[in-house]
Amino acid sequence: MSIDAKEYQDLARAAERAVQFAQKTGASAADALVESINEFRADVHAGRLETLKQADRRGLGLRAIVDHRVAIVYTSDFREASLKDLAARAVVLARQSTPDEFADLPAGPLAQTHAEGPLALYDEKVIGLTAAQKIDMALEMEKIALGYDKRIARTDGCTVQTTEGSSHLASSHGGVLSYRGTGMGLFVNPLADDAGGRQQSGSYGSFARSLAAVETPEQVAKEAGRRAVSRIGARSVPTQNVPVILHPDIAGAWLGSFFDAFSGDNIFKNTSYLADRLGAAIASPLVTVIDDGTMPGGVATAPFDGDGLATQRNVLLDQGVCKMFVYDAYWARKAKAKSTGNAVRGYTYVPGIGNRNLYIANGTTPPEEIRKGVDKGFYMVDQGAFGYNETTGAYSYQAAGFWIEGGEIAHPVQEITVASTTLDMLKNVVKVGNDLRFNGTVNSPTLLISEMTISGAGPAGP
Repeated sequence: MSIDAKEYQDLARAAERAVQFAQKTGASAADALVESINEFRADVHAGRLETLKQADRRGLGLRAIVDHRVAIVYTSDFREASLKDLAARAVVLARQSTPDEFADLPAGPLAQTHAEGPLALYDEKVIGLTAAQKIDMALEMEKIALGYDKRIARTDGCTVQTTEGSSHLASSHGGVLSYRGTGMGLFVNPLADDAGGRQQSGSYGSFARSLAAVETPEQVAKEAGRRAVSRIGARSVPTQNVPVILHPDIAGAWLGSFFDAFSGDNIFKNTSYLADRLGAAIASPLVTVIDDGTMPGGVATAPFDGDGLATQRNVLLDQGVCKMFVYDAYWARKAKAKSTGNAVRGYTYVPGIGNRNLYIANGTTPPEEIRKGVDKGFYMVDQGAFGYNETTGAYSYQAAGFWIEGGEIAHPVQEITVASTTLDMLKNVVKVGNDLRFNGTVNSPTLLISEMTISGAGPAGP
């Protein structure tokens, strides 16, 4: 069910009233976030609908500040009497908490933020899809994946999901900010039969704000099928140091891990390996990293952040040079810096630092050309057990992919570990692909790292 205009206004009004009640009860400052989410999810298996979920969730989180003492309370009951009781409890809890001289709201009324429309956050076509249409999409996707190759006998997950939501932030300094957004995702994981009873996974999904931006069931299914079949016959390789090509999925996962090194709280606490690197060249000149909360249609785009400040386009690395760190209002105040619009927040917790649409800027080299330039190396397309150290940047993952000989794919690879450090990887980027596309919140083009350590079966290679 779509959120109508009256409901939208009522939710904003609830946030405003909660703040007013907190002030009347004794809060020196307060803000309230209301979130409303309508979710749909259809999972199919073996040609039949397996689970169907349709749910409406909404909640209000009130942050009360009394003499730099903070408390947050939340509820799903928006009746006036309940909001009064919530505000009273928030003030009592705040008075009992430990004071923090930096605990406060951003100064002044809520800032003028980006217009919702130009950010392309909401798509009526997503909302217009019926439940039957979405179920049919899931069934079609599974059917195409199973028909991609006779060695694909089943799937382990096939899902179509949609969301519609709105956020409303009110502040005691004045103002209420609101916006709404939609999202759609398709996912399938076909399993291809391999020797010895093993199966190879080919999971793939597409996620976007609009129906036009998300891939079709056919595109998702065929890409997932291709991935599963391509890994049949995978084997290990000897331990050695070789160039490694990072598939966009893997490069994006790595970027998502090392984003925390740019987080202002870690910089302030000196727990980031970039704490003393501002202004320094820490990466190849080919590497530019951007975090953009203003990208039209971005999955993580928003007109304002969790503090009510306008989101920004932040260039973290510019041609290899560390240009900035990211802050929310609290850590900016503590570090005597400026907020970068990176406060993320849900109604059940206070703001913290997080990324928006995070990506490595597109390069100029086609992925095929990158591969053909590698005489002997590894093309990493999947990773297993977690192996990233947030303090040091050490990188070590179980990996799967393809062995390259003479610029061509020789055979699929699994049961190896790929290791290095983030700073070494950044410095050793020698090629950046021209295949950047946005599918989710963290994205990257193909990257070629000149050398990483492959730990596999058997003795080290020459």
